[in-house]
Amino acid sequence: MHAVIIAGGSGTRFWPKSRENLPKQLLSIVGQETMIQNTVDRISPIIPVKNTWVITNEQHAFETCSQLKNLGFSPSQLLTEPIPRNTSAAIGYSAKILSRNNPEAIMAIFPADHVITTTEPFLKLLKQAEAIANENHLVTIGIKPTSPEAGYGYIKQGKLITGNSFKVDRFIEKPDKLTAENFLKEGGYYWNSGIFVWKVSTLLNEISLYLPKLHEQLEGLSINTTPIKGKYPYQKLSKPGAEIFNSLESISIDHGVMEKSNKVAVLPANIEWNDVGTWTSLAAISKNDPHRNVISGNVVSIENSDSIIQAEDRLVAALGLKNIILVDTPDALLVCAKERAQDIKKIVEKIKSEKRPEVNTTISETRPWGNYTVLLKETNYLVKRIVVLPGESLSLQSHKHRSEHWTVVSGVAQVQIGEISQTLNANQFVEIPKGAKHRLANRNETALIIIEVQLGDKLEEDDIIRHEDKYGRDD
Repeated sequence: MHAVIIAGGSGTRFWPKSRENLPKQLLSIVGQETMIQNTVDRISPIIPVKNTWVITNEQHAFETCSQLKNLGFSPSQLLTEPIPRNTSAAIGYSAKILSRNNPEAIMAIFPADHVITTTEPFLKLLKQAEAIANENHLVTIGIKPTSPEAGYGYIKQGKLITGNSFKVDRFIEKPDKLTAENFLKEGGYYWNSGIFVWKVSTLLNEISLYLPKLHEQLEGLSINTTPIKGKYPYQKLSKPGAEIFNSLESISIDHGVMEKSNKVAVLPANIEWNDVGTWTSLAAISKNDPHRNVISGNVVSIENSDSIIQAEDRLVAALGLKNIILVDTPDALLVCAKERAQDIKKIVEKIKSEKRPEVNTTISETRPWGNYTVLLKETNYLVKRIVVLPGESLSLQSHKHRSEHWTVVSGVAQVQIGEISQTLNANQFVEIPKGAKHRLANRNETALIIIEVQLGDKLEEDDIIRHEDKYGRDD
C-alpha cells in the first residue's frame, strides 16, 4: 500500500497561528510534533516512509522536506502544485505519478492535518480498506458520529458489501443542526473523513468517466514533472506543466468522482478522530484545566471558563472570560467568541482585502538555511535576528534598494562580499554595500546568530536577486 498525504490547505480558521506561508499542517497544534509529522508517524507501521508521497504547494516544499527529513522521507516523493486546485487535481496528479511504476498499487489518501488518537484500531481499519479496494471499490472511511456536528459532511450507508463495509447510498453536504440530530437518531450515517483507499487503476478509470477533462491532462502533468536542483530535490512542474495545472478545474474529489461513481464503499470507523477544523477543536483533543479551559504559553488565568487562551513568549493575562478564544502571536491578536470560530476565515478575508502582510507571514519566518525574526521595522530601516543552522548558507545574492550591516552575536560567520571572503567572530561586524554580491555561511557545528540592519528605500523580501543557491532558488 502507498500513501499520498494531501498537504495543500491554508488553515485559515487557525489564524493567527496559521498563515499562508506556514499553514496548519506545518504547526505543532497537539504535542511536540507538527501535524504532518504526526500523520507520517501514524501510518508508518503499515505504510513505510519509502511508500509515502506528499503533495503540497510550492511555497511550502522546503519546510515540508525539512520537517520530514528525520523521519526518512525522500524529497523525490514530494510533489508540488503551483497554485491550489482542490483535491481532484492533487489526487489525480499523484495517482498518475504512482501509475508509472505500478498502476495496480493500492493508494491511500490522508489529509495532513487530522488527529487520530486510537492508532491501532485505525491501522486495522486501513488493512480492511486495502482488501476492499483490491476488489475495485473506492473506499471512504466513515467516522461514527458522536454528536450532531453541523460542520461535517455526512455519508449514508447503503447495501452491505462484505464484512462491515457498505455501498454508499449518498453523500450529504454539511447539514443544519436539526438534520444532523435526526441522522444520529436514524443511524447508518457517518462523518466524511476525507480518508480514501483505492487501486490507482480504479481511481484513474473513474476520473476518466466523471472528470474526463482532468484525465486528459494527467499525462501532460506527468511528463512535465522533474526534480529541482539543490539540497531538497523535490518534484516540480516545468513551465508547460504549471500552465496545464493552472488550467484545471478546481473541484473536490468528493464532488468530482465519489458522489457520481457506483464503485464507492464506506467502511465505518469507531475511532477517535478530529479534523481540527477550528480553534474550538482543541477542547476535544487537548488537556483541559478544571474550568474546561485550554491554555498554553505564558498565560496568567483567573476565573476564566470554557475558553481557549494561547500565548507565546509575551505575557497574556486573562480575567473572567467565558466561551472566548484568545490567541496571541508577536504580530497579531485574535479575540473571538467560541461560537463564531467557523467565521475566523472572514477575518482572514478582510485582512487579505486590505493587503495586510499578516495574512501571509509572521515576523518570524523559516528558510531552508534557518530562520529570521523581524525585531523592528520603520520606513527606511529594518532590524532582523538571523539564525543560520550548522553547515548551511544563504544564497549568493544582491539588493537593488538596500545596504546591510551584519553583527555576529554568537557562532562564526563566513562572509563573502564580491570576491573577498572573511571570517567574523562574536562582536565583529561588516558592511554590505547596496548592489554588492554577498553570501553568509555557517561552516561550524553550532548555530550562527547575527543581527542584520537594513537601510534603504525598499525593505521587502522581494528585493533579493539570487545568483547562486544550494536550495535551487537562484534566479
